[in-house]
Amino acid sequence: MSVRPSEFYTPKVVGAQLTGMIKTKGPNEYSARLRIPVGILTAEVLESLARLSRAHGRGEVFLTARYGVELPGVAGDRFEALRRELAEAGIGLAGCGPRMRTTTACRGTVCPHGNVDTFRIAWEIDRRYNDAEVLPHKFKVGVSGCASSCSKPQANDVGLVGAAKPECDPDRCTGCGVCVEACHLGAARVEGEVATIDRSACVSCGDCIKACPMAAMRAGRTGLHLFAGGRWGRVKQVGLQVAEFLGEEEAIEAVGRIKAWYRDHGRPKERLGQTMLRVGPERFQAEVLDGVAR
Repeated sequence: MSVRPSEFYTPKVVGAQLTGMIKTKGPNEYSARLRIPVGILTAEVLESLARLSRAHGRGEVFLTARYGVELPGVAGDRFEALRRELAEAGIGLAGCGPRMRTTTACRGTVCPHGNVDTFRIAWEIDRRYNDAEVLPHKFKVGVSGCASSCSKPQANDVGLVGAAKPECDPDRCTGCGVCVEACHLGAARVEGEVATIDRSACVSCGDCIKACPMAAMRAGRTGLHLFAGGRWGRVKQVGLQVAEFLGEEEAIEAVGRIKAWYRDHGRPKERLGQTMLRVGPERFQAEVLDGVAR
């Protein structure tokens, strides 16, 4: 290692981190973290990144585990020039340190299993709430289109999962069993030539609804399940489900209320899940979801 660990915590390095420039091991070398909501890169953006990575970095683009995009190998004295040229290309720098991260989403918008437009929801969350506000610690939001949870919403500080609760119309059901084949959890069964749902096993993924050839299996309720307090890393914590079947706007607004609650109640270096456990999950739900059906 060419840089001592203590050098990662100087005021200059910490200040750069808040603006999206992450110190790496090389002397005076940083990685520029870009704000790319949902991980969608247009051809024009890709062309700009290729040009800027050659001009200011080492001609490489790095993709992170959260669909993030970084330009590695940027010298400290290239910050301002890179930031200016990124802005000219319509690309922003992402939050690092104790700030909100870029919102991630699965491909629920185009995936056959998706119950909601994950791209639109994630873009709107990022547009409204991803700003320069300093928080107690990092704050991550993930959106998934169904219970498969491909974007790991339960491992984020806030997670949204699209849901569709199946109900069978016995007058249309022929007992063909296609819903049974579509269900991964054994929740769909055929009894007396009519499909039934075991509510204790059903996770409202909606696959049986999409598979039914007779349109007998229909969505009785649809919306977004809300999870809060998840985190990954040295200590893992699965998010607590705090509301179900929220409308799209309700869910988006809930993310903003949770972020504000965390800002007001969290202690330095404390993740949302730790704050919830310290203050009490019941109090968290009561204050954040006041007036929201859950």
